[in-house]
Amino acid sequence: MSVPIETWWLARPSRSKYRGSFPLNFEEKLYRSLGDPREVLHQFGGRAEYGTRVDLNPETEPDVIGDAHELPFEDNSFDLVVCDPPYSDEEARDLYGTPPVRQGQWMREAVRVSRRYVATYHVRMLPRPSGTELVRVIVILLRTGHSARVCQVYRKINANGESAEQMSLDQAA
Repeated sequence: MSVPIETWWLARPSRSKYRGSFPLNFEEKLYRSLGDPREVLHQFGGRAEYGTRVDLNPETEPDVIGDAHELPFEDNSFDLVVCDPPYSDEEARDLYGTPPVRQGQWMREAVRVSRRYVATYHVRMLPRPSGTELVRVIVILLRTGHSARVCQVYRKINANGESAEQMSLDQAA
């Protein structure tokens, strides 16, 4: 299967000035490109502008103060789960004052609470979470002197290998 690779140039910083924020217009552009999902979760909430934000740091004023490794939501609760974790254990400790991230665990949680898509935002390509298929890769170019980011978009699949769209079509028939 061929996976589309796109490049977005988003050179403007976030309005919030929060160190871990997405570049200006990233969230809007991602949501539009995925058909404007209604229920969105930001698993490492920070200062995300849309959706439900989960974060350990109460200073970011998340909707839910909680751990991305143990999300307090039912299975299949969100159309899209956006994951922007600290990029290293050192960054988690030094920038955010949080414990190290456990990639396999937060990825399993993202897939569990998603009913359609999981999008990861990172400085490198991450392994595909179990129960998903990679459907897009977006390389985000930022301002001069800043490292590019990679957004990988995964579609959730069931045990039969069917995506949410296929399951909806089957149920409608």
